[in-house]
Amino acid sequence: MLLLLNVLIFAAVNAVTKHSTLMNELNWNEIVSNIQDFPFRISEIHTLNKNIKLSKVSFKYNIEGKETYYNGSKEAVLKTGEYLIATNQEYCEVKIAEDKKDLGVCVDINMEYLLQGIQAFLQPNKFVNEHDKLGYFVEDNFFIKHKSNREFHRYMQALFVMVKNNSFDSLQEMEYEFIRQFLFHQTPFLVAYKQVPAIKRSTRNELYTKMVEAKNILQDSIYTHISIKELATMLFLSEYRFFHLFKETFQITPHKYLLQLKMNEAILLYRKNSSSWTEIANRLEFADVQSFSKIFKKHFRMSPSEYGKFDVRGSMSDVRKIDFG
Repeated sequence: MLLLLNVLIFAAVNAVTKHSTLMNELNWNEIVSNIQDFPFRISEIHTLNKNIKLSKVSFKYNIEGKETYYNGSKEAVLKTGEYLIATNQEYCEVKIAEDKKDLGVCVDINMEYLLQGIQAFLQPNKFVNEHDKLGYFVEDNFFIKHKSNREFHRYMQALFVMVKNNSFDSLQEMEYEFIRQFLFHQTPFLVAYKQVPAIKRSTRNELYTKMVEAKNILQDSIYTHISIKELATMLFLSEYRFFHLFKETFQITPHKYLLQLKMNEAILLYRKNSSSWTEIANRLEFADVQSFSKIFKKHFRMSPSEYGKFDVRGSMSDVRKIDFG
């Protein structure tokens, strides 16, 4: 018994204590050399060009500014509200060059909590066996950028403030909450990954990465026109193969997805800027207000004018919202 007690005391004394930290140009090298001790890291940096060691699943979020990450063969440029997931990568290079401070959050995701979270989100009524776990992206090689949505961005802003002010009660509970928020946002992508029409894992990974990139491009194309042919060319796929892959992966066509994005943006423009529906239709690159109104009614089950009377620039809680983040 005494021997066991001594062993437990020794283990407790020598256990690595986990911390959160604020990184800047001055302490970067010191923190990176002990990176495993700091699973939650925030940064306020003007200029940087350094290498950083990655965990099994690394998460890099851009709160404000612009960050560029390289892993040798791939590049991910993160703007405000975008994040990188790097799985099974050893190192990457980060480059920051901004006139004002770039604000970021880095999390080395706890694998045990992540797998438990995947089970809770995707299969809450049964245990997930080891074979099922291996089917998810955590066992694959990714270096992939995602766009956030408003809810997740607000959470990441709050997380940044909590770490900076050391205003959280428990690092472990902060890890739990991060996994919950992260998986709430990532679950549609996990489901999509399972739906990619490919048997070989390496092929599935490559095609899934292309489909997420296509989604990012479409989200950047709300105020422009982009064709299936243009998207397919950018992704080095034939037009039909791109259309088929996107539909199978996300259960929606590229064109319909872009229209839904435009409809969401139309509501935001109407409520924020007091713009007329004609002005909004023009900004969103519709041929005319009649075409815009037809699509609007199809998605929200009421015309723009009916919505205007119902909403009065206020809440749209009774209107069907569409969230694709």
